[in-house]
Amino acid sequence: MRRTRVGLAVLAAASLGSLSALTGAPAQAAGASFTFRHTHLQPNNSYGEPSLAVSDTGKIIVCTPGGPGTNVWYSSDDGHTFGKSNTSSANGGGDCELEVLPNGDVLNADLEVYASNVHISHDSGKTWSEVSTPNSPYNEEDPGAVGLEQDRQWFAHSPDGNNVYLVYHDFAAEAEFYASSSDAGKTWDYTNAANPVTGADQAAAPGAAKTPAQGDAASLIDQGVNTFSGPMLVSPDGKDLYVVYSISDAQSNVTDGTPPFGHSKGIVVAHKGPEDSSFTNKYAVTSAAGEGNGAIFSWGTVDKAGNVYVLYNSDKGSTGHFHTYYVYSTDKAKTWSAPVKVDSDALDSGVHIYSTGAAGAPGVLDMAWYETPAASSDDKTAMWHAQFAQIRDANTANPKIVTARLSDDDIHKGQICLSGLLCAVTSGDRSLLDFFELAIGPDGMAQVAYADNFEALQGKGEVVWAKQTTGASALSSTVTNPPPVTGGGTGTGSGTGSGTGSGSGSGSGGGLATTGLGTIVPLAALALLTGAALLRRRRQHS
Repeated sequence: MRRTRVGLAVLAAASLGSLSALTGAPAQAAGASFTFRHTHLQPNNSYGEPSLAVSDTGKIIVCTPGGPGTNVWYSSDDGHTFGKSNTSSANGGGDCELEVLPNGDVLNADLEVYASNVHISHDSGKTWSEVSTPNSPYNEEDPGAVGLEQDRQWFAHSPDGNNVYLVYHDFAAEAEFYASSSDAGKTWDYTNAANPVTGADQAAAPGAAKTPAQGDAASLIDQGVNTFSGPMLVSPDGKDLYVVYSISDAQSNVTDGTPPFGHSKGIVVAHKGPEDSSFTNKYAVTSAAGEGNGAIFSWGTVDKAGNVYVLYNSDKGSTGHFHTYYVYSTDKAKTWSAPVKVDSDALDSGVHIYSTGAAGAPGVLDMAWYETPAASSDDKTAMWHAQFAQIRDANTANPKIVTARLSDDDIHKGQICLSGLLCAVTSGDRSLLDFFELAIGPDGMAQVAYADNFEALQGKGEVVWAKQTTGASALSSTVTNPPPVTGGGTGTGSGTGSGTGSGSGSGSGGGLATTGLGTIVPLAALALLTGAALLRRRRQHS
């Protein structure tokens, strides 16, 4: 589900001096050669925004929105074949999100707008049942409804899997919240449906008074109108929580876009350590007045040493030519690096969007994105493909970057509209939707689930699952290439599966629950958010 916006959805690179000085030709890592094998999952009308999760034992689960509910593919033979199942919720089909826990259970969150319908599978995605939601007002008509009214939802879990989180953007308050479970996702008490990702420093931060800079607290005034939800990250020791999201600011809400819904102007990383009673919310990426915005979601990941990475796209330096960047923090999001450009195209060449990725060993970062050599994402003759990169020493000033195409096949021809629901208003092509996902398997090899509708642009396409077969493991700190994997090539996902889900109802969001809000949101800010909510409810959702 994407909200109606004018402009693109995530962000320009940080204003940290000359971009050309920061992003010269990337150094090439030694001994790196990446190839991938592919399985084409059963074609249907639901292929956009594929989510991907991989268990510690190598079992693979992919899902897409498939209203009312989600479509799921699962594999226990390293992706050579896939079975198929589904979850069902009467008001779902907006977004699909997956999480695999250390005990092997799989969670599936299907967006319903007033909540997310959460199912759990004890057999790696073959069959599904709704979770328990004590004290929920939706229990009779929609068991399994977790959280409050929300836009995009994301899972995270503690290292032992006992604590599970569903972080989301509340579309009325335009703020980040999370629901939590303390029994490995089986039970989600409604009293923990809306824990705030806010902090006292935000109340004191100036909003309209100045343009924010990297490291500044993210003002509640800025956050209170235009927020784009991102993932929650958990440190390897389980002690630190991070939430990545992007916001506009009070100035752009007046001067950009369709006031008061301005263009996004920064990526915020909220952090809460074991000693903290609330989150601190500070900018990791900002953009100056007049700079181009990045494309849709920012992404975040944490490596085995606890270094935090934010992945995003930006056309800073050449309007319309989006490129792939990341920034990193080695001190728990207190300070951030200059932006690192990952793709090898010149600033005035090509378009690179929808960055995704995962970190492995300390300083090792795998990334993927869609790209075209065309001059603009609006070019109706553009030929798009999926691209991969591995970055070593990613947490230093001298990263070593190697890129490779995920496949020789093009995945899309023509425009990719970057304006969310406004694409329907402008007749833009949003058929691939707004993101795809990369994960690192237990063998250290990258896996990617991406959308492909090159053969049939109007309403039909497929999800392609790809796995790295040569090249260095992301779980190794040294570049040691594994032997080629046998049995590669292209396969076809098949199987009917027997997955079932239940749930019905037509409940609607009734404002913010009193649980979880706490006392850290000042009354003045709440009044502003309430006013924004009245305007927000007039905007369409899908």
